Amino acid sequence: MSSHFFITGGTGLVGTNLIPRLLLKFPSSTITLLVRGEDENEADERVRGIAHRISREYKIVDPANRIDGMLGDVNLDHCGLTSAQLQRVVAETTHIVHGAATIRFDHPIDEARAINCGGTRRLLAIAHTCLEKGQLERFVYIGSSSVSGQRAGNIHESELEMGQKFFNTYEQSKNESEKIVRDHFDRVPATVFRPSIIIGDSKTGRTSSFNVVYIPLRLLQKGMLSYVPGTPNTLMDLVPIDWVDDAMVHIMQSPESVGKVYHITAGPKRAAPLSEVVGRAIEYFDTHTPLEHPRTIEYITREEFERRRSLMRGREEALMSQLDTLLPYVSINRLFDSRNADALLAKSGIEFPLFRDYADRIFEYCVKTNWGKVEQNG
Repeated sequence: MSSHFFITGGTGLVGTNLIPRLLLKFPSSTITLLVRGEDENEADERVRGIAHRISREYKIVDPANRIDGMLGDVNLDHCGLTSAQLQRVVAETTHIVHGAATIRFDHPIDEARAINCGGTRRLLAIAHTCLEKGQLERFVYIGSSSVSGQRAGNIHESELEMGQKFFNTYEQSKNESEKIVRDHFDRVPATVFRPSIIIGDSKTGRTSSFNVVYIPLRLLQKGMLSYVPGTPNTLMDLVPIDWVDDAMVHIMQSPESVGKVYHITAGPKRAAPLSEVVGRAIEYFDTHTPLEHPRTIEYITREEFERRRSLMRGREEALMSQLDTLLPYVSINRLFDSRNADALLAKSGIEFPLFRDYADRIFEYCVKTNWGKVEQNG
């Protein structure tokens, strides 16, 4: 039987890199993307753009014939789908991949819950209908390692609610959303993935998202950052998008991955120290985009950072506020144990790329695209 994937979040960084891998690993598969847009024409245009990119970059023949889109939104009842569209999803879908979420850190908690938890409930409702009337084989939920909140030290894949506090409403709502999925483990063949800080492709440096770690890197390149909150030894759990999607596609094919949670993370042995990330960035930028004076970075405590920030006004304060998305990742050492994921990847041939081996490709792509402002066709 051919596989048919119903995907939310398919136009984001994870989704657009997941789609070609599914088409290659499941040669006769087809895909339906739930796409937000003003109208059907805009949704169709976005799907055509994804298909064109896949054809060009992955040399997949006629991907447009295997990918279609449905105008919808996980925030709406039935995800905004008509009865006819829902019937088609139920009849065709073998795999649901739910990746749509708000990644904003500043939503009020009710708004974050409405999007992240509400969307998950709606996709699970569709999954239950697929199980009753269709042929659903797997429900894949793309969560986040940030569900650990302010916990430090070793964090295991089986752990979720450990009495932790959260740095922001994104973390809290993703924690609650994962709990909703786990509460359905006994009724839905579900797999949960928790990627950590996703950065560009380890082979090309390509990314479509210049958030989190990219924000301080950009400030550093422009000569606007001279200190960071954290210690040189703080571990940055960076994962390149190509490895993330390769790992998820491999794991979701395993029958034993049903009802389990997987850290798609570097883990303590492969994570890059903050000093290595900053040091490699300074070396690259000083060589390729030199300033009048070489760049330097001071490592300060979170408390000292907040003290300095409280004294800032205007443009200077606005610049420092851009680091808010980074603070949770440098304030504490979160050590993500990934034994479940490592066990299934052990004989897959999917090797984890170390940051130091591809760092220059990440920085090169940032400079060449002017941090996403210049499109690259290669």
